[in-house]
Amino acid sequence: MQAVDVADGVRMTEENKPDLILMDLGMPVMDGWEATRKIKANDALKHIPIIAVTSHAMVGDEIDARKAGCDDYLSKPIDDEALLKKIKKFLD
Repeated sequence: MQAVDVADGVRMTEENKPDLILMDLGMPVMDGWEATRKIKANDALKHIPIIAVTSHAMVGDEIDARKAGCDDYLSKPIDDEALLKKIKKFLD
């Protein structure tokens, strides 16, 4: 599934309860940090691992993503092998 915006992503998460979320942090209206906080604040959803996938690669961005509730972090451009390794870590 792919959401068209963050509000749609939060709604889809509530309805479908996916096994894992790849969260783009830099989105308009509501950013991925806020979406992550909303998902992790919901007792029915907080167990779902969230991997931040973002072009935010400044010093401190990974720390901020983890503080928001992201379980892992990967900066763009995405290394396919690194992404698959992170996904497997949470789904195995």
